[in-house]
Amino acid sequence: MDADCLIKLTKAGLKELIAGNTTISIPGIVKYEVVDAGKDKGCSDAFAVEKNISFGLIDIIKSPSAHKKGDYALMELFEKAKFDAVATDDKKLIRDLQAQGIRFILPGLILYRLQEKGRIDLTTTLWALDQLAAFISEDEFSITKLLLEEIK
Repeated sequence: MDADCLIKLTKAGLKELIAGNTTISIPGIVKYEVVDAGKDKGCSDAFAVEKNISFGLIDIIKSPSAHKKGDYALMELFEKAKFDAVATDDKKLIRDLQAQGIRFILPGLILYRLQEKGRIDLTTTLWALDQLAAFISEDEFSITKLLLEEIK
């Protein structure tokens, strides 16, 4: 998961729901971007993410990387560790992932996928999507909502 996605899920109050139903892994540099730099700026979500890391809800991938940005570390680690997808909605990162043939998933579609796999029910999924709405694009919200309505 990239920093932007992790911060959006945290601000929407969904990080624990997601982490309780799937594995969230981040490279050390993403931890630095979200927690260490965030705490320096006084961001409350940085403290929440730090707590989730200490409770084991978020895995920190320790891997030597020369990359100074989480986006590049994510691409490098994806190829080495064979993760399912990179969670992001950052347009530049998505272009880079597509160019490298790396699978990605948008935050709203994480909810859809959890519902599809039976890990959360439809009512919870729709509630969670509404919580996330302020942090994702209208297109992402609409597409996810449409997919969920097809399930009903």
